[in-house]
Amino acid sequence: MQLRRTLLLLVALPALACQPRSEADGDEVPVRVGMVAVDHSNSPVVILEEREGERWLPIWVGSFEAQSIAAEMDEEKPPRPNTHDLARSLIAGLEGVVERVVVTELREGTYYALLSVRAHGRVLQIDSRPSDAIAIALRVRAPIFVRSGVFEAATEGTDSEPGRPIGWRSPPPAPIGTPQATHGLEL
Repeated sequence: MQLRRTLLLLVALPALACQPRSEADGDEVPVRVGMVAVDHSNSPVVILEEREGERWLPIWVGSFEAQSIAAEMDEEKPPRPNTHDLARSLIAGLEGVVERVVVTELREGTYYALLSVRAHGRVLQIDSRPSDAIAIALRVRAPIFVRSGVFEAATEGTDSEPGRPIGWRSPPPAPIGTPQATHGLEL
């Protein structure tokens, strides 16, 4: 009997995990990549903007990831595939589909994300750096979400308004490649 219940749970859990989460029960806010910019120390930052609101979230990323995201936004194709192109090809080759990306939390100054991939009737929740998940999502046109709590966590302990991330003036900095790009941060 116990084995039967365990097997039933193993069959039912993936189906439950596949259910769409509404903002009310999952607090997942749809966002778009607004821009890739640099802060005053020339560190790359990806700005996620709320699709139907005014909040935005800076996520500091590595140079390679910033270049990969910016190139995809500008529809520039590299002469050779980069790591994110490879990931897209591997997922497609394994008959998978990236369903969504969710930035799930901010813990000790580090953002965390999940990449949801459906393959062969299963949904895999893959732990990912937000920068890699965003770069892959852009390549496959998958939606990107941020949990509401992440917006709040980014402003905790500051005098910022809710949804105005730590250390940022309004509006966000200019995109990479413009003269104003290095003047977006107040630290």
